Amino acid sequence: MRSRVLAVLAAVFLAGGCVGVPQGGRVLSGSAGGTEQPVDDPYVRIIPVGPERDATPITIVQGFRTASSSFDGLNGEHQVARTYLACSSCWRPGVASIVYDQLDAPGYHDDGPGHATVTLEGTQLGKIGADGQYIADARRFKQIFRLRQDAQRQWRITDPLPTELLLSRDDVTRAFRTLDLYFFAPDAQVLVPNPVFIPLVSRSWLPTQLVKQLIGGPTTWLKSAFVRSAFPAGTAVRKLEISGGVATVDLSRQARAGDLRNMSIQLMWTLRQLREVQRMELRIDGRPIEVPGVGGSLQSIRDWDAFDPDGNGEPQPAYVRIGDGRLGHLEAGGPQATLPKLQAAHPAISYDHRQVASLNRAADTVTVTDLVGGAVRTTLRATSKGGRFTPPSWDSRGNVWVVESTTTGSRLWVIEGGTRSAPVDGWALTPYPVRALRISRDGTRAAAIVKVDNRWQVQLGRVDRAPSGGLQAEGFIAISSELQSAIDLAWSTTDHLAVVGMTNGNSSPSLFDVPVSGAPTQPMIGPGGEVTTITASPGSPLLVTQRVSGDPTLNVCRLSDRYDEWKCFNGTSDPAYAG
Repeated sequence: MRSRVLAVLAAVFLAGGCVGVPQGGRVLSGSAGGTEQPVDDPYVRIIPVGPERDATPITIVQGFRTASSSFDGLNGEHQVARTYLACSSCWRPGVASIVYDQLDAPGYHDDGPGHATVTLEGTQLGKIGADGQYIADARRFKQIFRLRQDAQRQWRITDPLPTELLLSRDDVTRAFRTLDLYFFAPDAQVLVPNPVFIPLVSRSWLPTQLVKQLIGGPTTWLKSAFVRSAFPAGTAVRKLEISGGVATVDLSRQARAGDLRNMSIQLMWTLRQLREVQRMELRIDGRPIEVPGVGGSLQSIRDWDAFDPDGNGEPQPAYVRIGDGRLGHLEAGGPQATLPKLQAAHPAISYDHRQVASLNRAADTVTVTDLVGGAVRTTLRATSKGGRFTPPSWDSRGNVWVVESTTTGSRLWVIEGGTRSAPVDGWALTPYPVRALRISRDGTRAAAIVKVDNRWQVQLGRVDRAPSGGLQAEGFIAISSELQSAIDLAWSTTDHLAVVGMTNGNSSPSLFDVPVSGAPTQPMIGPGGEVTTITASPGSPLLVTQRVSGDPTLNVCRLSDRYDEWKCFNGTSDPAYAG
C-alpha cells in the first residue's frame, strides 16, 4: 500500500559508531568512555515512498517529514521527499536538522479553495548544524507548511521550504553515525577529535565523505580553538578506494604544498574508525607518496600511535585525600601518605606529577605546591564577596584553570606555569554560576557544569586566543538534553565525559558516560550510596567519592576493569589523576 511511508526492516552494515541524541540506554558496568555501538552495527532503513493520490494536506506534510528522514538514494538527496513539493528542484537540504522528542497533533487551516496551511509543533531536544555539529537546545519549536492543489488537484507543499530537516531522536539513531575528524593541537604533538554527525547514505559513500569533511577543516564551533590542519587550501579528494584492509587516498595536486607527515597522521586517525581500514597509502595526483616517518608508502595506525589524544593509555597514578586531610597515593592495598605536611582538598595533579593545585576548606583559596618537598609556589585568593573556587584543573602546558563562582556569576582564572595568576578576560560564562570546570588533555576544550535557568547543565567550550593575545574560553554549548542536573564531571577519554548527575524524575545522583558529540548518554553502574565527586583518566579505573547513608565518613571507590566491581577505601575522599 502507498497510504503511508513504509518502514522496512533491513540489516544493513555501514561503518561508524551508532549515534543518537541523549535518551538513556543500556547500563554500562565497565570504565567510562568509548561506549558507542560497535562499528558496522546493523541499522533499520526507512524506504520512503511518494505521496498517494488524493492525500490530504496533513497526510502530505506527514509523508514529507517521514520521507525526508531517510538519506537513501543517490547521494542522500531526498529524491522521494522532493516529490511532495510543488517545486521538487527548489529544495536541496544538507544535514542541518531540528531533533525533536515529541510532536503535537498537526494543526490545519483552510486558506480558501486549493490552499491550506499545516503546522507542526513539538518539543525540541537540540540541533545538528550544517557541518554535523550537534548542540543540545531543549525548547518548543514550530514549522509551518503552506500547500496548494496542482492541475491534477493533488496537494503539494509550496512554501516556506524548510531549511532544516525535522528528525525524531529515533530518526537520528537510525540515519546517522558519529565519527571523529582529527586535527592537531597547537603544539602539533597530539590530535584533537572533532565529532560530527554523518548520514548513512551508502557504504561506499561514507569513507569519501569522511575524508572530504576532514579536508574541509573543523566544524564552525571548533574552528576558533587551538586546532590546526595540515591540508593546504584547495585540496580535494580525487579518489578513495578500500581493498584488502588498505585505504588508498588520492589527493589533488594542491596537497603537495602541505606537510605530508601531518596530513597522513590526520587521515590515518580519521579512517581507522572504519573497521575495514588497517593501513593507508597516500597518493597525490595519482602517484604514491613516500611519507616521512614510515618505511615505504604504506602506513598503519602503529606508525602514528604517539599522537594518540588519550596519551599512552597506561594506567595512571591515583591520588586521594586521606582522613586527616593529607594527600596520599591510592595503592593496590589502599591509600598511602605522600607528603606528611601537605593538606590538599580537591587536589589536581600536574601532568608531569611535580605539582599539585588544591583548595582550602572554605574553597576561597587555591594553592599550588611542589609534590616533592611541599614548597608553596603560589596562592590565589577569591576577589569577590562570597566567591568560591571550583576544583582546579591542569592543562598539558602546565597551566592551572579555576573558576571563582558566586550566586550571581563567575570569573575564570589561569595560573600560568603554576606560578603567575591572572583573570581571563574572554570568559563566556561570566553571568552564570559554575560548579565545575575541566580542561581537556589537549588543552583546546573546557567541560563545565553551568547553572542556566535554575538547572546545572553540562556544557562544552573551546579554548583559544582573545583579540588581546591572551587566553579565553568561549563558545560554550550544551551537549546533553537528558541530564537535568549535574554535580561533578571528568574527562574519561578525549571525547567522553564521566558525569555525576540526575535525570528527569530521578533525584538520586547516578553515574553517566556523556560523549561530547551529543551521542547517547549512557548510565553506568555505581558503587552504591551517594556519589559526590568523580575523576577519570584514559586507561585507568574510574574513581568516585561515596557517602553511605548514616555514615559521616567519605570513601573513595575504585572500579575494577577486570571484575567490573567497585572497591571502596574508608576515610578517603577527593580522588585525582593528573589533569
